Amino acid sequence: MRKIFVAALVIMALSVSCAFAAPKKDGGYRIGFTNSYNGNSYRQTEEAQMAIVAEKLIAEGWIKEYTVAEANQDAAAQISQIEDFITQGYDIIIVDPASTTSTNNAIEEACEAGIPVITINDGPVTYNHKMLYQMFFENEDMTRALTEYVAEQMGGKGNMIELRGTAGTTTDAQFHAGVLKALEKFPDIKIVAEIYTDWTASKAQTELNSVLPTLSEVNGLVTQGGDAYAAVQAFRSAGYKTLPVIAGDNRGSFINWWAKDAPEGYKTLSAASNPWIGAMSLYVAIDILEGQQVKNDMVVPFGSITAADLPNHTGLGNDDVAFTTLTWDEIRTNIEK
Repeated sequence: MRKIFVAALVIMALSVSCAFAAPKKDGGYRIGFTNSYNGNSYRQTEEAQMAIVAEKLIAEGWIKEYTVAEANQDAAAQISQIEDFITQGYDIIIVDPASTTSTNNAIEEACEAGIPVITINDGPVTYNHKMLYQMFFENEDMTRALTEYVAEQMGGKGNMIELRGTAGTTTDAQFHAGVLKALEKFPDIKIVAEIYTDWTASKAQTELNSVLPTLSEVNGLVTQGGDAYAAVQAFRSAGYKTLPVIAGDNRGSFINWWAKDAPEGYKTLSAASNPWIGAMSLYVAIDILEGQQVKNDMVVPFGSITAADLPNHTGLGNDDVAFTTLTWDEIRTNIEK
């Protein structure tokens, strides 16, 4: 594994190589991808990297057609998109699901029609089938690690804010469970505000600007991603001379601030899901269609950045998300098996 950035994306994507034979299907495969949401930097990075890898695989003859459908947080629209891919005879369907249950019937329809389905990122869904392959993160583990770190830096006591994602989503529930699990070890830490941000900086800053004046003191903040630097700005706007411990989210805005403008010796930890999961799924999709052995449940590691790692993370744009790539062989060895 190696961390790379959007600035080097094209070079690194083109360096991913695989000395496999031509695809079994003449002309390549048709792959459909339905994304439940693309309104934040994480999902936009996920889509951008998928597009680059898809273009590469089209040039190599593995993919004949790659289609992206946006559901815009509408579960009914996503169901319709899956059904359209079935009707149009796509070879495989990739789904970043709106929830762990909303798309189950449509996924079942695809599997029963003999069309493999890969769910990515927001899962796993609660349906099981030999034609269903799920790629997901251990979300609870990530926020548990972040929260424990922040709690320790707080000295095990004080007030904490939790920035959450989109209300009602499984991903948000998983991340929240990690926070609660971590705080079982720290009974003297109190969550004084839970704020839903949809994983976006603008909403986070607006909500924090409203909440912070009502709180006497905040010592720490944990986040699921997309809004860490917005938290920095909100605390500064609220007049905090000493910033609380703010967990990072691997976004360029926070990483750049931490490396260049944070108070000297500022201690924190940054972690996030890996948006390259979508690009991985394209390689996995081809292996499935080519008859390779692929397990049905695949855990994808999340990435973390410590203070010692900061020199390795220069050059990020503010809206970029640090991510980790694997070669096709590495995906087979570390993810599929």
